[in-house]
Amino acid sequence: MEIALVITARLGSTRLDKKVTLDLAGQPLVSHVIERVKDFEERLSGTERYEVVLAIPSGKKEDPLEEIGKRWGVKVTRGDEENVLSRVILAADSVKAGIVFRITGDNPLIDPGVVTETWLGFLDGEWDYAVMEDTPLGTTAEIVILDALKRAALMATTTRTREHPTLALYENPDLFRMRLITPPDKWKRPDWRFTVDTEQDLQFVEQIILNLGKDATLDRIIPWLELHPEVVKTNSEISQNGWGSLKDCKDAIGQR
Repeated sequence: MEIALVITARLGSTRLDKKVTLDLAGQPLVSHVIERVKDFEERLSGTERYEVVLAIPSGKKEDPLEEIGKRWGVKVTRGDEENVLSRVILAADSVKAGIVFRITGDNPLIDPGVVTETWLGFLDGEWDYAVMEDTPLGTTAEIVILDALKRAALMATTTRTREHPTLALYENPDLFRMRLITPPDKWKRPDWRFTVDTEQDLQFVEQIILNLGKDATLDRIIPWLELHPEVVKTNSEISQNGWGSLKDCKDAIGQR
């Protein structure tokens, strides 16, 4: 199986401008994502080829992102800024991949254990899509067959379904074989945010990295945060945009 680990990123952000290039513990935020994802290769058994691709918008203003991608040694592709679904498909096609790990560039603590267990769950059946639920927001990767993404693209007729690459799958669950995986209890913290959308999120993640190191996983982070509730409060009041409607779709599918 040929796999593309596609990191989507852009400089435009309504709540924290140019967030993916902001300094996080001494390096650009998105570079933390790239480094973590590049280390997943040895965890993905049964793969013949594995490529990390940074999928960014076209346009000169995005050049700093391309420079970061090249500096950290990954392939960079460019596409439509608003149609993220088409950008993901373009990135996967560029490396002739049949399976996509969809990863966002504002998740510097994406967790290798979560991704590994999601991959094993994806392999345990003939699934079009798999993701682990109820871990801290920003620690997961969505795994999806490229053919399913291309079929979803034909159904993505709204701005929302083009901006959120897998939303068309969720809105048509009878047409796709979808698996939502329950995590072990030790990772269940659905109310915690490890993604970066605001200055508070950035401060929260930086405290984790500075205290535990940039390679820290949930197995270390969760016990540490339980001992430091004041750190959890840093971004506990931040809400996730657009989360409600997607949660309704997921609840309708159920965990498998």
